[in-house]
Amino acid sequence: MNTEKNANSYSAGFQVGNWHIDPLCSEIQLDKQRTKLEPRVMAVLVYLAERAGSVVTRQALEDNIWAGRIVGYDALSSTIIKLRKAFGDDSRHPRIIETIPKMGYRLIAEVIFPEKDPSALTTQPQPSPRTPTLTPGVSRRAFLLPGIAMLIALVVGLSVYLINNPVNILNSTSTTNSARIINQTAPTIAVLAFENMSSDSQQDYLSDGIAADLITGLSKISSLSVIARHSTFAYRNTETDVRIIGKELGARYVVEGSVRKAGKNVRISARLIDTITGYNLWADNFDGSMDNVFSFQDRVTSSIISVLKVKLTAAEQLKLNYVYTDNIEAYDNFLHGWQLMWRFNQQSNKSSREYLLKAIELDPGFARAYANLAVNYVFDFKHRWSKNSAQSLQRARESAHRAVDLDPSLPQAYIARGFTQIYAYEYDSAISLIQKGISLNPNFADAYALLAMALNFSARPQDAKKMIQTAMQLNPRHNALYNLVNGRIAFNLHNYDDAIKDFKKTLQLNSSSSGARIWLAAAYAHKGLIDDATWELNEIRSINPAFSIEQVKWRTPLKDTAQRKHLLEGLRKAGLR
Repeated sequence: MNTEKNANSYSAGFQVGNWHIDPLCSEIQLDKQRTKLEPRVMAVLVYLAERAGSVVTRQALEDNIWAGRIVGYDALSSTIIKLRKAFGDDSRHPRIIETIPKMGYRLIAEVIFPEKDPSALTTQPQPSPRTPTLTPGVSRRAFLLPGIAMLIALVVGLSVYLINNPVNILNSTSTTNSARIINQTAPTIAVLAFENMSSDSQQDYLSDGIAADLITGLSKISSLSVIARHSTFAYRNTETDVRIIGKELGARYVVEGSVRKAGKNVRISARLIDTITGYNLWADNFDGSMDNVFSFQDRVTSSIISVLKVKLTAAEQLKLNYVYTDNIEAYDNFLHGWQLMWRFNQQSNKSSREYLLKAIELDPGFARAYANLAVNYVFDFKHRWSKNSAQSLQRARESAHRAVDLDPSLPQAYIARGFTQIYAYEYDSAISLIQKGISLNPNFADAYALLAMALNFSARPQDAKKMIQTAMQLNPRHNALYNLVNGRIAFNLHNYDDAIKDFKKTLQLNSSSSGARIWLAAAYAHKGLIDDATWELNEIRSINPAFSIEQVKWRTPLKDTAQRKHLLEGLRKAGLR
């Protein structure tokens, strides 16, 4: 039996002796007896099963399951004890796992992996009862919170193998992650905004959060290409045919869903649709208490993985079993705060922070909440929404550090730290941190855009250009920030025509973007279009009469003095003092 060949057929599970092993649910089963395993315990079992009959050293297990992190001798021993207890195995007379003194362990029970990965479907796919148009109502609440999540975003968010080995995204031997994504052969999936079926629009945060969680969770799987939230949510409240959505986003599959919440009870529906045929490939519903919603998330995630016949590595299995918080109330506050923060105004940012702080109060170990809190404080600093900007930046850095300390495998924690480092003018650190976040979630479109910004601000516009192109591939219906970053890159490369196009596109998407007007004025001035440049400055002054060169210096963290001089010269040509 070639265990290596079939080791990744995890959607169907495998056999160890008389036990059925289900890594997707992190369960083992003997007859009707089911036993839940901790994610890391399951990861050790999978690793041993892949090498059944062979001695696996302690070092190999620690390197691959703990990703090279320094752990005490008892960490692995404790994990093996838990495995033996789950199987009812006796270390003195082992039937499942044998200890090899001074070497390691060997799984001695027979291991059988399925020859084929059977589909999760029990019946043939049926055409959607409705015309294959995007209609509100099928929640893919699969990933909501549990690691399957934020599963959730700038979701979403845990590769054990990469925690201490971040990919060098700019290394020529890696062909950059963008090449991997652009030349993808992996199935592409788009998770649409879930519809809020309640009459209360204040519940939008929940349906949005569930959808975002699923996007973030699926993004952790290297053999899937997942379209970013901003692109998929653009179809909210439309009746666009799913086949058209598939063509526009380049997605073979679409997940759509709905959420209805009443008190502590919630009803969630979800379905997976083939955008070529318009057929439903899978559908499921959940009715019950919010307290039990996470188990439904796991069920949805497992079903999508199974239907698409996705192969998971042991590290990816760990990611999917990861839970951000067990506290439903903390999670609910987190979703409120997450939604409010992206409205980009002072009052919403303040309200968002209150929700995030409440989430942390309810669960002090909620790393994802700390990561979002760090971003929240950066917004306060960047837009001067607080009375003490320096204090806001310091709190941002403290929150980001806390997020990483609490969970070194959380992509959003590193992204948040990188974001704070940009505005602290610590560019090398920012780039390294963002790269590490991307290594943990290679489909994180916003992270690529942020990396492009950091590279451009640190006088590496050519590298930045590659990263923003990758971000745009992952997020084809991206927001105005992507155009702003792309325009700044073109400006620093002295490609003024391209820069002007991107800044104008930014303003089409967000007419209040003063950042776009600043750079657009400079680009116009360098082109000799002084009247156009002056007009842009006057637009800024109509909102900010005290606008000056000093303000530009403060809000534009350019590392290279030549780049800074280039920008300021353009603005001075336009008449800014």
